[in-house]
Amino acid sequence: MTSHLPQFQLSVKILIAGIYAFVAVTSIPAITSLSPSSAFAQTTNEARAADTSPITIEAAEFLEWNQNEGTYIAKGKAFVRQSETSIKAGHIIARYNTSGETRNINHVIATGEVTYVEGESIAKGDKLDYDLTASFYVLTGKNASVEGPRGLMTATESIIYNSAEVANRKVTATGKARYKNNDGRTVFGDKLIAYIADDGTLKTIDAYENTKVISTNGTEATADKLTYVASTALANLDGNVEIIDNENIMRGDKAKIDFDKEISRIISNPGGKRVSGTLTP
Repeated sequence: MTSHLPQFQLSVKILIAGIYAFVAVTSIPAITSLSPSSAFAQTTNEARAADTSPITIEAAEFLEWNQNEGTYIAKGKAFVRQSETSIKAGHIIARYNTSGETRNINHVIATGEVTYVEGESIAKGDKLDYDLTASFYVLTGKNASVEGPRGLMTATESIIYNSAEVANRKVTATGKARYKNNDGRTVFGDKLIAYIADDGTLKTIDAYENTKVISTNGTEATADKLTYVASTALANLDGNVEIIDNENIMRGDKAKIDFDKEISRIISNPGGKRVSGTLTP
């Protein structure tokens, strides 16, 4: 999974360009930069540095700056862009601390067909709720997704991204979750928890309930729970394991699969059921 996503910081001057009949384009004084750290794309320290380029804000209905409440609001096909970073949604609210010396944005909520783009990374959902201070966001929706050059994560309920630990970012997908890595391997589960390295590469995925992993050659393995380690291409499966390779089937309590070497080992628990297999010549 490559890396997709936000760490908005907003610090730049924005110039009020005016409100037009159908599209309002504006810039609002000194907010920080939209400069996310991707969850599924490779990023560098330079890329994560605060962007000081201008921010453009557009809306079809209205733009509002409430200095008492510390909010910027854009409604109606709202769009915010800075360099290669942008948010598109029906409604966008950005909040800052009114008691601070600067108007650094600390919370962003976008609703209605949300699309967040940062470089080659794209996140989509019905709602994006991002706490910049905690480096934590929640993307919700029946078709929530986070995609980048190194992988794609989808879910029918939510995707939570936590970048508090830069070298060990945590992405949690809930609801018929699926992760497809750029090597072609795919992991399924009612819940997936993935850990991402600083350079955007996948480290591990833990899958829970109705889990399945599919290799590049089509071999399928299902279990109650599984853990996939990307660096070694090894998967550990636990509970009601079944491995299917064309017409060959193996069943047991546990299994270890080496996808690179194409070796599958079925293991029984002490005192448990015997392992079994149906092999077709």
